[in-house]
Formats: sequence, C-alpha cells, structure tokens
Amino acid sequence: MDRREEIYEKAMELFIAEGYDRTPLSRIAKALGLAKAGLYHYFSSKEDLLFFIHERNLKRDLIPIMESAEKIKDPEKRISYLIKEYTKASMTRDASARVLIHEVGKLKPEHRKTINQSWRRFFDLFRNSLSELEALGKSKKINKTFAAFALIGMCRWTFYWFDTGRMESANELSDTYEEVFFRGILKG
Repeated sequence: MDRREEIYEKAMELFIAEGYDRTPLSRIAKALGLAKAGLYHYFSSKEDLLFFIHERNLKRDLIPIMESAEKIKDPEKRISYLIKEYTKASMTRDASARVLIHEVGKLKPEHRKTINQSWRRFFDLFRNSLSELEALGKSKKINKTFAAFALIGMCRWTFYWFDTGRMESANELSDTYEEVFFRGILKG
C-alpha cells in the first residue's frame, strides 16, 4: 500500500472514532509507528491531510459517477443514473463521508474552493438535467435549484441511517428514491 494511502486509512479511522479536532497529528503518527516529523514528509499540515482525504474521496466516489452521467444524453436516464449510483455510493462507503461533510469548513479557502468546485459540478449536473426535462415538457415547472439540493440531500444523508447489514435492499432503496423524486408520493 502507498504510504499516503496508509496514512489516509489510519487518519480516517481516528477521525471517525475521535473526531477531526480531537485527533492531533502526533496521535496519527504514533498509530502508524512514525515520528510526527515523518508525517510532514507526506503532508505539510493536518489541514493538508484533510484536503487530501477530501480529494481522494471525491476522486473515488463522486467524479466517476459524474463522468459516466455526463455521457448519458437523455436527462431522465441521466438523473436516474445519478440517483442510483450516488445512493449506492453513499450507503456502501465507509464512514468517512460523515467526517468530511462536517469538516469541510476547516479547509483553507483555496482548498475549500477546490472541493466546492467538484460539488458544484455535481449540483449543476442535476439542476441542468432538470432544466432539460422541463424544456422537453416532461416535468412540472419547479424550482430546479431547490429540487437539485433536495435530491442530493436525499441521497447524501443515506449513510446516517441506512443499515449496511441489509445491502440486499440497496437497489430497492435507490428505486424508491427514484420513484419519490420522479413521480412524487401522491397519486395523480
């Protein structure tokens, strides 16, 4: 395993267990059998490590979903794909998402801007797809910004309550999200 990946794994384990603020670099170094100075060979600061973790997770989870979705021409199929894949990613990944969503504010402005650009691209993909659906006459006239935020939030917060011991229901959950979003919960 690459040393940076090993540091990532140990740091996330400690951040999840004890929180970002309560986990000093010296504790991470000790858990890895390194001197604190050894960590500085890989990361210039704790914030730099947090930024690396954010970028790694985006590259692992979000960016591949966006890249695949951007190739789908039909906006309804694109949204469906985004719902299914993002829901599955949200429910099957480790608890790092819980840490990252709360700690993004600890990043330096330039790092936060980089992370927010990826999230903005994701948000825009949803919102623009909703605009395309409306332009095609396939959807009601709704506030697409609110709808995009609602959709992302619905999928994103799955990791807080979904029982990963019931992974056989992953497809049922993403199908339910899709049905709720596209059809609404009321008949007619």
